[in-house]
Formats: sequence, C-alpha cells, structure tokens
Amino acid sequence: MTAKKIPFLSLSLAECGEVFRAMGASPRHAQWVRRNLLHGRPPVANPRTGFTLPLGFLESFEQEYTWCSSLSVEQIQGGDGSEKHLLQLADGQRIEAVRMPGKAAPSACLSSQVGCAMACRFCASGLNGVVRNLEAHEILEQVVVLRRRGAVQRLVFMGAGEAVQNLQALKTVLPVLRDEGSLGPRYVLVSTVGPPQAIDRLASLDLKVTLALSLHSLDQELRGELIPTQAHVEPLELLNAADRYRQHSGRSYQVEYVLLGGVNDSRADARDLARAMKGRRGHLSLIAWNPIPEMAFEQPSQAAVRAFMEVLHQEGISCTLRQTVGEQATAACGQLRAGTYPNHTTSNSGMIVP
Repeated sequence: MTAKKIPFLSLSLAECGEVFRAMGASPRHAQWVRRNLLHGRPPVANPRTGFTLPLGFLESFEQEYTWCSSLSVEQIQGGDGSEKHLLQLADGQRIEAVRMPGKAAPSACLSSQVGCAMACRFCASGLNGVVRNLEAHEILEQVVVLRRRGAVQRLVFMGAGEAVQNLQALKTVLPVLRDEGSLGPRYVLVSTVGPPQAIDRLASLDLKVTLALSLHSLDQELRGELIPTQAHVEPLELLNAADRYRQHSGRSYQVEYVLLGGVNDSRADARDLARAMKGRRGHLSLIAWNPIPEMAFEQPSQAAVRAFMEVLHQEGISCTLRQTVGEQATAACGQLRAGTYPNHTTSNSGMIVP
C-alpha cells in the first residue's frame, strides 16, 4: 500500500526549513517556495531571485511530500467572471471555493468545513450536514488553487461551513496568509450566524479580521425558524457581541441580511432593523436571496428591495445592496455546497470546464 504524501503546507515555515536543510537545500529556499505557492506561482520558480535547488532535490522531496493535496476536479465559470472550483481533498471529501471578479480587489470565497452544521433553511451549504472541519493546510490550498487562476486580494470566509467552529485552523491560517501570502487581516472577512459566545471567542484570538454577522431577522422566533440551530439566540445579543468585537479589535463590522420574498422584506421588518442598528458602528449589507432548487423561498421583488432600503436610508442607516456575483456559476451567496456537477455540460447556469 502506497503511503500518503505529506502536504507541504501542513508544515510550519520552521518545519519546512528543516525539511529543506535535511535534503541539502537552504531553509531560505523553503521560504521562497512557500511564498510562490501562496501567490499561485510554480513552487520552484522565482523570477526575482532566480534561486535554484540542489540537483536531485525535487525527486527526493516529491517522494514524501506534495505541494498541494487538494485537487480541482471540476470548475464552473460564470459569465460575470466568477469561477467555482470543486476541490477533492486527500481523504476523498469535496468542498467548493470561488474566485470572484473585482476591478479593485478580486476576492476568494473559502470554505472552512466539509458541509455545515448550522442548517440555515435558505442556504445550500447545510443541506447534508457537516462532515468535519478543514485542516489549516486545506484552507491554505484553496488560496493556492484560486491564485493559480488569477489575482486574489481579498478573502471572505463565507463558503461552506461555519468558520468560528474551526477557530483552531483560522488561528493557524491567518498569520500565514498575512506573513507569506500578502493577505493581511484588513483584507479578510469572517462570517458567522453566532451565537454571541462564538463572536467573543473570535475576538479573543486578536486576529483583527472584519466580522460579518449573519442576522436576517430581529424577530427571535422567525430567525429561529430560518436558522433552527440558533433558535435560542436573541438577535439583539448578537449585535451587542458584534459591538464588543468592534471595541476589542478596533474594526468596524458588517451585518448581513438576506432578503427572502414575503418572509423578512417588509417595511415593518426594515423599521425593526433600523431601530436595532441605530447608534451602532456596523454597516448593513443586504443580500437578495439567491435561488436554490431544493428550497421553497422566493426572491424579493425589486419594489420590495427598494422600499426596504428607502426605510433604512430615511432612518440614517449605513447600508448597501450587495451585487450578486457568481449566480450563473451557482457560486453566489448561499449556493455553495460539497457535491458533484453535471458532467461537462453547458447551460444558462454556467459553463463547466473539464
């Protein structure tokens, strides 16, 4: 039976240096190689330094280690420039990651778990529950894969999984991305549905990323119906936890609110939201629900969205309607899951690239 190779990015920088030293290379080479990987470049190519590895190094190294253990087995490209990858992990599990266009800052939407345990009724990620947390190197490898396809200057942990349930991996990943991947905390957003204690735990890590609170209703009963695992949570307590996060980190936060047609998109809902946001240093990000075949919700009408925003603006609340990106590639907010794609077909939902 062939032994599994060790993922290179599962090692710390110091451990990588020791591996290189033991194989006759310099620890400094390990640093260059890691930076190449995390910037989407071939691992042993560096146009700035032109460094070369000792003869026979790669052959010896690749007998024991793999540069990237996650394999992009299928991709879907959307007409808006978005690109979704189905990644197969070393144990056969699958996740999705998305590269999204942006003239100022192209972004990557990353998964933190295989599946999701939160069971939000309007989101595809939790349809099959959660299998496991991702390892730190499996998160880093998503950046590697996506940057091989193009620039990534911003990260959002809004793919499959609840990132605050995998804080150990985040604690490892974010300093690596800051120090070796040129992605500091100001360019990283972490989304969570709560509870308040989870936000407090994120604050305690001192990572200073941008918090995105996934709220969706100020009515506890309705929010509990939409997110059954959070039925015990009082929405105002979540906002209070977000305020504590801002005080601790010095960073403003976002409040995400998915508009579901006829469910939480009325003027009365907007007034409740405005009252709750008054005096807080959070920005409201509205999201028109993106369709998911298995779910019976409806998108809000344009008139309802305009009326909702009108109420918020009249109340002086900072808010924007998030532009839908990736819907043609089934890669928009709430559509990510771990599954298989139709085999090499083309349709209005996007083009599959073999």
